[in-house]
Amino acid sequence: MILCYLIPFIGLSTLATAHPHKRHSECFSYNVQGCEYPIIGRNGAAASEIGTCSEIAIDILEKGGNAADGAVAMGTCVGVISAYHSGIGGGGFSLVRFPTGNGSHGYEMVDFRETLPAAGNATIFSQYGPSQNKSLYGGLAVGVPGDLKGWWTLHSRHGKLPWHTVFQPAINLARNGFIVNRDLAEEIAIAPWMLDDPLWAEIYYPNGTALVEGDTAYRPKYAETLERIANEGIGAFYNRSSSIAQDTVKAIQSQGGILTLEDLEGYEAIVRTPANITYRGKRIFSTVAPSSGVVVLSALKIFEGYDGSAKDNDPAINLTTHRLLEATEFAYGQRSTLADPGFVANVTYLEQSYLTNATAATVRSLINDTATYPVTYYDPSTYFPSRESGTSHMAIVDGDGMAVSLTTTVNTIWGSRVISNSGICFNNELDDFGSPGQLNAFGFAASPINYPAAGKRPLSSISSSIAEDEDGNLLIATGSAGGSQIITATLQQLYHYLDQGLNSTASTVHSRWHDQLGGQTTFELPDAAFGIKGYDNGTVAYLKGLGYNVTYVTPGGSVSQAIGRLEDGSYLAASDPRRISGYGAAF
Repeated sequence: MILCYLIPFIGLSTLATAHPHKRHSECFSYNVQGCEYPIIGRNGAAASEIGTCSEIAIDILEKGGNAADGAVAMGTCVGVISAYHSGIGGGGFSLVRFPTGNGSHGYEMVDFRETLPAAGNATIFSQYGPSQNKSLYGGLAVGVPGDLKGWWTLHSRHGKLPWHTVFQPAINLARNGFIVNRDLAEEIAIAPWMLDDPLWAEIYYPNGTALVEGDTAYRPKYAETLERIANEGIGAFYNRSSSIAQDTVKAIQSQGGILTLEDLEGYEAIVRTPANITYRGKRIFSTVAPSSGVVVLSALKIFEGYDGSAKDNDPAINLTTHRLLEATEFAYGQRSTLADPGFVANVTYLEQSYLTNATAATVRSLINDTATYPVTYYDPSTYFPSRESGTSHMAIVDGDGMAVSLTTTVNTIWGSRVISNSGICFNNELDDFGSPGQLNAFGFAASPINYPAAGKRPLSSISSSIAEDEDGNLLIATGSAGGSQIITATLQQLYHYLDQGLNSTASTVHSRWHDQLGGQTTFELPDAAFGIKGYDNGTVAYLKGLGYNVTYVTPGGSVSQAIGRLEDGSYLAASDPRRISGYGAAF
């Protein structure tokens, strides 16, 4: 199970509720007597896969910070504890809802996706043959890290507290130690290769023995690195004269990589305009290429033509689920035409066109209520004319309605397995490019428009999303981690919340399906420990009868976080029980 790619940091916190510490399985319903759920507050909320990090985000809000400050503090915290999927050696995207000063809110996206170093080209991996794993392990897999530039951009544009203030909690954790939670312990246990590298071993295999749940882990070198960045700014990481930058290049090149000091110094985060749609009178905003928020929006726009209100116990749920699955498959077909808009000229045009009422209606007319079809049926070229011109997730909301839905990742578990003497664990994000004749780690086939090119950003599944009502009030901020399953998890969060009327907690705990246009549809099995009921056998049998190739999987392929607004205007923080160590916080 690969879960390290895009990690959404969503922490729900509200000013007035005690921080939850009880994580017994019976608490996953969030309403059992004696449990400290639900996490509800009016002044802010935060949710992440690490409860400690959710609490840190709320502490930042209590000190006078806003959602941007809290997101950076939460993100750096998750990167300290969950280095197997996050940290400043990675990259990601954030979607920001910010006050404009006239009572309304604006939206922007910060793209801090990693890039291919300047010495790379389209055959960087394919030249080694189809059986190689150089896009997964070693220095060649490492893209130019973007996290710090992304967080700096978010903070400089919207933050209130000093930069060093929002970094201090993570520095303290790395230096003074943090408790190894169950999720981290499981990832350490399956990484005995760390014993071969003293830099890994000194953190996770001290004295030659793996840390286990309940032990205390220390990252003093990483603490020193974070402290320099907190005091000196991100130039301590990106400037060629910096010893951290030099150490980064040395570590990556020693493992066969091509990243240079010039690549680091030249990296820039990009502020983009997010995509949005109207959906049953509401407005939903999501990220654009090279992320996959438009895939989520397109599926919903197609599905908007149907009644989606059926509850799980309503017989109509069978047909409703089929229609949503079909809309998703068409949207995944559209995804094959997307890539870094800086390298493929028609991407922005295509994204805008896919979200029009006319295109959605055309696609809807191709959906058959009594059958599903082979993969080729969903190719957008069959209905849409081309033009020559060419993920840890987290969420946080503050009392002013500012919201950040942020996903960061080092791609697969433990990324490239390259670590520097500065304590930085580096990504293997370049595996998200396509290489001729190969599938990437998440089962996506290679598309020529997503082939590697110097300075290019690989296509990502990250789909951070925020919805608001007809009056512009925030409804839900959500996203997911889980590689290719990020898209369908985020889509289902929005569907359950907006169509079925479930709150953010029930939307997060709901069983999930996944179909990425690969000829197979998976459904989660029940898991009482997580409070996941599983899909009704009748619904699955119905879909199987329509021709779906059905497979059951254990929960955990995707991990979502959400903050939803309740009728009284307070916020409900929901952290996915599929990650046992996560919980929200609020005040």
